Amino acid sequence: MRVSLLQNITPSFIRVPLAILFRKLGLSTAVQSALCISECRKIARDFKSHGLDNSKSKVLIICAHYNHLDWLPGCVDSVLAQSHTNFQLLIVDDCSSAEGSREALKAQASRDPRIKAIVLEKNSGAYVARSTAFEAADSDWTHVTFIDPDDEAYPCWLEHSLDILKGREGSVRPVLERWKEDFSKMKSMYFGYCQSLHSRLAFERAGGFLPVRVSGDVELILRLDLLSKDGTTVLKKSFKPAQKMRLHNASASQMALNERKLWIENRSRELKGVSSDELHETPMTSAWRDCNP
Repeated sequence: MRVSLLQNITPSFIRVPLAILFRKLGLSTAVQSALCISECRKIARDFKSHGLDNSKSKVLIICAHYNHLDWLPGCVDSVLAQSHTNFQLLIVDDCSSAEGSREALKAQASRDPRIKAIVLEKNSGAYVARSTAFEAADSDWTHVTFIDPDDEAYPCWLEHSLDILKGREGSVRPVLERWKEDFSKMKSMYFGYCQSLHSRLAFERAGGFLPVRVSGDVELILRLDLLSKDGTTVLKKSFKPAQKMRLHNASASQMALNERKLWIENRSRELKGVSSDELHETPMTSAWRDCNP
């Protein structure tokens, strides 16, 4: 991972608050968006399609859900509208407290045979919920990716990510758009982490997410980047927008900014120089029950 000049010369107890202040003022997001757009244009110019048939690639889409019943139907709509149709959507409810959650999940699962829903017996956090989904998923998935229930995907999301891989083993970081809560205005663009698409080999080399509450997706990409150095897998970026993300107070991206940044910096230092075997993490799962009609 690249280390910026700011990281080299500024102590973390000064640098991290400054970075958060710049973000809140909109300065860092403006720069981030401009850099993302510039890099997307370069990737698009250099991209050459191999015309591979990806129809046999079965994508497992995991949606960790907690008290977002109002937005979940729109999220599911966007998945059902995908141009790549060979997928399974597995909704994992992290023991939602909202009234009517179980009935709402059953309603979504009944919409299409490719959709399945499960409920964790206790609240365990989004990363444990995502890890648990693999226990309930069809066993024949070839790729895995993620979507949050308050977000919506563009129709080309899966197809474009598979095209970027060109049949190789590896992962693709998507272009994400941050929008106002009602999707009335786009605020910024960046290359995402959790919503990345992974081939089965790439994901299983890393093992999965740590059982943390925040930034487990960034940590996973740190390990996947290091694992890609031996050439067995690749880590690529897409150039077409993949998902629209709602900005609201309950969004994980808006919470614990200081703690998240410090933890990721420390974790990045811990991972430097470790062996490939040490980069594999055994994921933690939680007890669950079926929630299908």
